[in-house]
Amino acid sequence: MTVPPKVAWAIVGTSDIVERRAADAILQQPDSTVHAVHSRSLPRAQEFARRYGAPVATDDLDTLLADERVDAVYVATEVDRHAEQTIAACNAGKHVLVEKPMALTPEECRAMIEPARKNSVNLAVAYYARFFEKSAAMKRVVDGGHLGRVVRATITQLAYTNPDPTHPKYWRVTGRGGGNLLADVGSHRLDLLMYWLGRPTRVAGLADTLSMPYAAPDTETALVQFASGAHATVLCSANIPRGIRQTAGPSNASGDTSIELYGSEGALLTDPWSDAPVQLLGPKGASFEPITCQRPTNAHGPLMDDFARSIIESRPPRFSPEEALWTTAVIHGAAESAKRGRFVDLSRV
Repeated sequence: MTVPPKVAWAIVGTSDIVERRAADAILQQPDSTVHAVHSRSLPRAQEFARRYGAPVATDDLDTLLADERVDAVYVATEVDRHAEQTIAACNAGKHVLVEKPMALTPEECRAMIEPARKNSVNLAVAYYARFFEKSAAMKRVVDGGHLGRVVRATITQLAYTNPDPTHPKYWRVTGRGGGNLLADVGSHRLDLLMYWLGRPTRVAGLADTLSMPYAAPDTETALVQFASGAHATVLCSANIPRGIRQTAGPSNASGDTSIELYGSEGALLTDPWSDAPVQLLGPKGASFEPITCQRPTNAHGPLMDDFARSIIESRPPRFSPEEALWTTAVIHGAAESAKRGRFVDLSRV
């Protein structure tokens, strides 16, 4: 019997997402191994390498990328390092899965896509929620016309984010992430709107630091219009204590969140992170069979599996990096709009 080839991964960055889900998702993928771990701290790289059975630990990215045994690189560093590291990995002939959001600007995203194409390597962004059964079910409802014409979507993300300056995640509130909640967990929700509704065409934004003692905005609001004409409002607040937060969606470590889709004939008021079935509201609701979906035990699992299989099967990943660029364009465009006081055109991104 032929044994399928193993995909040897290098993990670049030892962030909490690696510890919480991503490394285990690689190890649980039957055709994958963790070959190397990179960190600017060699002791930390060595600790993670021991934990995940990787034979190589290094603080030298050039050495890691020169290792011919590495097939794929998972970039899990701060957002302002994504572009440089991804470009270097693609130019070294490595397939790259990079954490979200893809980069700080659409220009950086394009600069990442180009060497992937040039070197014929796969590039994808870790928007794992697209792989949830529930996300796909909601897309089928939208594509099937059950909502009529989709006219509005609303994302609400409420949390209280005030890390100590010594905390490993403090960089997120210094401006290095391209925003605050909108760029962090909000990017997942924005990406789902791109998945369901298609390309954005313009965005307006407000971004202010109203009550928190850090540089990043703690209150972010975006108004997005899609090529279909649909409007989306995105409300992200990092300064709302737990006791006064309330949304229609689930509460988790990232705060309280909800996604709502409204059409001319129906609505979906359920979040892919919740366990509630997909239930159609409106005139057609009584005849619509609710769709019960199961979330993966490890949210990164289906994403990692698709990326490894895409390498083995010599095919593109299920979702293109160009769609991830759209999400970055909205985040960056909202911030630019807040500075300029006018809409930012996204129709040519």
